[in-house]
Amino acid sequence: MASAEGRDWLKTLWPASYKGVPFYFEQDREKGGRSNVIHEFPNRDDPFVEDLGEAPRFYSGSAYVHGDNADALANGLKAALAARGAGTLVVPYFGPVAVHCQTFERVTERDRMGYVAFELEFVRKGASSGIVSVPLLQNVAFLAADGLANAIAQALPTSISVLGMPDSTVSAVTDTLSEGASAVDVMRQSYPIDPAVSSRLRDAIPPLIDGFSAAISNAAVPGTAAVSAVGDLVDVIRRAADAMPPASAVRASLELAAAFPSVTTIAGAGYLSPTSKVTAANAAAAARAVRLAALVAYAEAVLRSTFSSRPDGVTARGEIAERFDNELYETDGAENAALFVAVEDLRGKVIEWLTRTIVNLAPVITVESARQRPSLVLAWRLYADPMRGDELVARNNVRNPFFMPRVIAALSR
Repeated sequence: MASAEGRDWLKTLWPASYKGVPFYFEQDREKGGRSNVIHEFPNRDDPFVEDLGEAPRFYSGSAYVHGDNADALANGLKAALAARGAGTLVVPYFGPVAVHCQTFERVTERDRMGYVAFELEFVRKGASSGIVSVPLLQNVAFLAADGLANAIAQALPTSISVLGMPDSTVSAVTDTLSEGASAVDVMRQSYPIDPAVSSRLRDAIPPLIDGFSAAISNAAVPGTAAVSAVGDLVDVIRRAADAMPPASAVRASLELAAAFPSVTTIAGAGYLSPTSKVTAANAAAAARAVRLAALVAYAEAVLRSTFSSRPDGVTARGEIAERFDNELYETDGAENAALFVAVEDLRGKVIEWLTRTIVNLAPVITVESARQRPSLVLAWRLYADPMRGDELVARNNVRNPFFMPRVIAALSR
């Protein structure tokens, strides 16, 4: 938060926690780099440095809990630190990151009763398996999509304020969610889709829309139907995209996401009444839920796609990174820590799968001929396979396959 006097740092820091257990960081550190192996040879002045990739990222620091119940707080923190598996570490300066606890050391002093200090060290969460194949990475990414879908449903009820609010404030949520469901109904009629799935979605969408009002009106109560209603909407969006060919699902999902853009600043916010500000915030939270659900469907469509060349995979990876980075930028605040981690997890898993997939794809090269030739002749000379003539025609957008340009783009193998 910036002002004429400068940034109010205390208001922008995240409350520190690990696996949901709060504590205070007196100071924290982050350590990273590259894993380089230095090879030295006799009678050679210049060593060969072999880059094995990014080194493990470590987070460490001095933490503490305090108060009359400091002993109980310390026991709770120790239990979280010693528990099996990765968890979310919230760093005050940078926000949440998925880590494993490496070591912890508790320190107490006689003259500081009610104050329990810890020296902590974490290592950033790595791959899900020691031996990672492309199909396994794809499966892990689909699981990350399930995780984000669940996080969307859990996050919306805690991001809105409807209890005790006027009908217009509640409608800001229900109307936006209803628009999202209606957009799915339009989407299934506008793109090629499995007829059986389309008919089931047609029957499921109207009762879903009718149920939003009753579910959202009690959204501030934990465990209400709000989580289920939002989860059903996310499921409908994913089912619709999954029943389409991957290319169509990508376009449809991105169109749906674009129909619910993020609003970082509200025009005239300084002149809005408190109720109007809540109404606008509710509408933005509901739009984010629909947009993220569309991005989940988009990511799953990318995972189902087949890429013919390395540039196609590189382009898809760049688009995934850009779209999910935008969402990470918008998803701030300690209350959104779980959603932030889920978005980051899906982004990372899809990019990892694309990176491994790209390695196995053929690069695109430029081929120059002395004169124009038919696509069949070029396909035979390049690949010893005339059946790949159509591939050359499509890649170069040629109208007449008998007269290919002298300079064409083609796969290297």
